[in-house]
Parts: sequence; structure tokens; C-alpha cells
Amino acid sequence: MNGFRKYLWLAAGVLALTPASYAEDLKIETKLIWATNGEKSSDPKHKLIEGQLAEKLRKIFTWTNYFEISRQTGVVPNRGTKAFKVSEECVVEITELEGPKVEVKLIGKGKSVNKTVKALSRGEFFTLGGDGKNGTAWFVIISQLDEKAADPKAQLTNNSSGKSVEPAKAAEAANGGKKVEASSSAKVIVTNNASPK
Repeated sequence: MNGFRKYLWLAAGVLALTPASYAEDLKIETKLIWATNGEKSSDPKHKLIEGQLAEKLRKIFTWTNYFEISRQTGVVPNRGTKAFKVSEECVVEITELEGPKVEVKLIGKGKSVNKTVKALSRGEFFTLGGDGKNGTAWFVIISQLDEKAADPKAQLTNNSSGKSVEPAKAAEAANGGKKVEASSSAKVIVTNNASPK
């Protein structure tokens, strides 16, 4: 009986030290994407998305080309909320919940357009989106980054030649050369209520 009590106290101590529901600060990246069948964007600042992310989007959606309009990174505090301004008229508010889950509010022109709760883990992403003009669409891709990818030091980094390196490439270098990109799991939510432009 005495050994059992000792075991019980040890188990209770381990449980007391275990964080409830894995609460943590989340390193989040939001990307505003414009989808089109056109070859070019009307804005030369928009960056054509290529590689794995473009392939994943083409498997889910019907458009042939995707352009990155904006990208924001930030930390959503444990059980807190952070707003990401993805365009002049569109804000995405992300709240860290128990789970690991997030609550996402899409706000267009100051009005709540969509609210959803989704599971989100490192290496996964999901999208919110809607119809654009002339058969185009827009998406906000929300992903949880690796801790090193969201490191502020990686945001403005120079390589050995003295040239600026994109944050994703800096994150890749900080992650031992491993590619830092969303995984093949994608969750899609489409809303047709507001344009983020």
C-alpha cells in the first residue's frame, strides 16, 4: 500500500507539470493570394507563386496562376489574439484556443465577414477565400511556422555575399537547410462575402 501511495504522488506530480492542452504562443504567417487564369498580375509588385505551394493550390482550386499580394508574420500569444492586416481593407484576427485550435475572424471594410475555428499545427495551413472580379479569386493562407522561421532575426538577414535574403530562405537556412513551407495537408474555407483589396 505504501508503494502505491508513492506511485500515486509521483503520477500526480508529473500531471501537475504537464501543460494543459499544449497552450503556447503560435508563430503565424498569413499570405494574401490572388488566383487567376491570366499569365500576369496587373500589379508588378505581386509575386508569382511557384513550386510546391502552387502545385497544392492547383490540386485544390481551378485557377492556373496564383500571386502573392502580401505576407505578414507574427506571434499569437497563448490564449490571446493578434490582428494581421493583409490589405488596406482586410484584417484577419487569430485567437489561440485549446486544442491546438485557432479561431479566425475575417474582417473586410471594418465588418466581420467570416468566423471559423480550425485545428492548426506546425507545417499545416488552411485558407479563407472568396470571389474576385472577372473569374478571379482571393485567398488568405494561414499557417503555423516553425519557431526558427518566425525568429525576428530571420526576417532581415544577409547572406555571406552581403545580399538580402528573403525571410523564407533565411528561415530555411536557420532550419538546417530544410525547406520551410506548408505541408500537403490543406483545409479550405471559402466565403464569397468580401474582397480583401
